[in-house]
Amino acid sequence: MNKRQKQLLTILIIAAVVFTIFALLIPFPKGGVFWIAFTAEIIALALQIPFFKAAFDNENELKSKVLGFPIFRVGYIYLGIQTAVSLALFSLGFLPGFPIWLAAVICILLLGGGIICGISVDIAHEEIEHIEKKDTHLMQTLRVKAKQLVNYTEDNNLRKELEKIAENLQFSDPISNPAIADYETKLQQAFTALKESVESNSEQALEQCKKFSVALYERNEACRNNKHQ
Repeated sequence: MNKRQKQLLTILIIAAVVFTIFALLIPFPKGGVFWIAFTAEIIALALQIPFFKAAFDNENELKSKVLGFPIFRVGYIYLGIQTAVSLALFSLGFLPGFPIWLAAVICILLLGGGIICGISVDIAHEEIEHIEKKDTHLMQTLRVKAKQLVNYTEDNNLRKELEKIAENLQFSDPISNPAIADYETKLQQAFTALKESVESNSEQALEQCKKFSVALYERNEACRNNKHQ
């Protein structure tokens, strides 16, 4: 258990203790409605642990953390609603004849809804991560290699062109897809030719910069057009 998870566990334990003291000290009728509402609240507090784990388990990646916030949000919204409902049910316990089954149905529906929403958001989270890891490899690789390529020459004009290429790659859509495979193949070939000409101090390096820029433009246009279809 890492530091953040320990902090969350501490907060949840404190919240559970405070809620328990509050619920037991105030003279609410301690009937079936009370204990159903009380148990539902403790369950909601306990469920924050798996919600938090699903949201931030892969804490080494910033993007994964950002994508995890919707899961965490589902967790604390569910907890907030359940707390409000539990307090309302505590008060409704003063009403004679308030049905226990109704309190149970309300809490079960909240529990089911919270779990379903959490699982749905977690599935979306994992799918986005899977797509990005699978389909951004080419552009991420070219970005890194283009930045490195700038250091292979001391020619100021060539360095400026290479820096422009690195910048253009940085602002290009990183997502690949099968519909633009031909354009990306040409882009890879253009970069290979550019890299070879730069490393060999070829006079054709500036010309290769232009060819790569054209290939990158065509790839980005194809990517843009494909998304609009």
